[in-house]
Amino acid sequence: MKNKRSILKWISLIAYPFFMLCPIQKANAQTNKEALIYKQVLQLNFEASRKAIQNTEKELFPSSEIYLNNLNDVLELVFTEDVTRFEALQVNEEKRLEELSRLDKSSPYTGFLAAEIKLQWAFVKLKFNKTWSGVWSLRSAYKLIKENIETHPNFNLNYKTMGLLHVIFGAVPDNQQWVLSILGLEGDVALGLKELVRIDDRESLFKTETNLISALIQSYLLEDHAHALEKLSSSHEKQTLAEVYVSSLVYMKAHKAANASVLLQQAITETNDRNQVLPLFHYLLAEGQFQKGDHLSSKKNYLLFQNNSKGLNHKKDAQMKIALCDFYLGNKKEFEQGWQLAKTTKTSEAEADKNAEKILEPKDLPNFELLKIRYAIDGGFYSMANSLIEQIESSPLRPGEQLELAYRKARNAHLSGQLKEASGYYEQVINNNQKLTATYFVPNSFLQIAYIKLTQRDTSEAIIYFNKVLEFKRHPYKNSLDSKAKIALETINFAGG
Repeated sequence: MKNKRSILKWISLIAYPFFMLCPIQKANAQTNKEALIYKQVLQLNFEASRKAIQNTEKELFPSSEIYLNNLNDVLELVFTEDVTRFEALQVNEEKRLEELSRLDKSSPYTGFLAAEIKLQWAFVKLKFNKTWSGVWSLRSAYKLIKENIETHPNFNLNYKTMGLLHVIFGAVPDNQQWVLSILGLEGDVALGLKELVRIDDRESLFKTETNLISALIQSYLLEDHAHALEKLSSSHEKQTLAEVYVSSLVYMKAHKAANASVLLQQAITETNDRNQVLPLFHYLLAEGQFQKGDHLSSKKNYLLFQNNSKGLNHKKDAQMKIALCDFYLGNKKEFEQGWQLAKTTKTSEAEADKNAEKILEPKDLPNFELLKIRYAIDGGFYSMANSLIEQIESSPLRPGEQLELAYRKARNAHLSGQLKEASGYYEQVINNNQKLTATYFVPNSFLQIAYIKLTQRDTSEAIIYFNKVLEFKRHPYKNSLDSKAKIALETINFAGG
């Protein structure tokens, strides 16, 4: 029971950014009416979308009305996290699957869309903690698309769904793969990537979606931010809100918070009359501002998120950072109150909340200057991080803090392109393994050196370092780092490395 719940939470965490994209290409809309429907769905204007879909006389693709209505429901639940709306809308899943079951079974779209609907609702259920219902929906999606591939092997869109499932299941840590086997599910990251490229190459109708999915995979799972950003290069003009959000996730993961902030600020300014979709945008914007050191603006946007979000995700992280903003702004009383409130705020399964919990857990306060360096590096503000590093080096530091500073220097040098210097600092961290047993610094140092070795085309050394990551039995980010190392090794093997 515990292992199954663990794997489902892991799948939900990995898959969350990937599924909420609409498989329609703007260039393929044949009429103004069709273009309006497309825009409203991805513009997250939920009620307007429902009316437009209901009144349309021409399908964008076979059974598109069923699919677009379902996507509209799913996007509403993802962005609002409204439990009341979830209870009202969840009955629509079976209604739409029943509609599809009455349609022409010889059409490859019938099975494909049934699998897509199952897949989308699986992630929604996991997001709303409907664990068992979520796992069976995932299993159903896998079985449906597998059957559709057997019946219609030349229907390329099958591989959009199967490719994504292969990547997600393949990212599950090795020690939990047995659960997938029991459920009859198979993962293979390299195969999944190949399947998604197949769609990218041959189906222009789905090119926008697959580009964004590929960018997320490159950034979140492979840490190949350069290729991730290339996928976004042609999709910045006149983006819908859904596209802005996904692009911002990639930018943030790629340590380009300034780019994400520009997109988010523009989206918020242009959409200030529809507050139901804005809390997550305010949260991401606050993240970028916090990393930049603009604590006044950051606090404002974290508060807007806290006051308007109907969900639980990111609430603990936002409250902790509100407190940190007060600390950096010199508001001592507000900081003390906010820090205690953050400690008692419920922790969700979101990675940000788990990170906040680890910072808040110790009785002693953290080193706030080291935290500031960490967040500056996360946002890609490397010059600011260098200045902060120079300032803290003149301060007395405890042994553990000195090693953390070495790790931060490694990350800043690495992300700034100073690979030789970064490797030296990573090795310094690795050589102090015994003093850092409770942190992720050592296994992630092995992982990052492995990535550096790959850029230097030293594949044999990279493999050694990736395998070192897997040897660590306990640390805060074991599942995440193990998955990245595992995926990298699979990719090397797939390429014949």
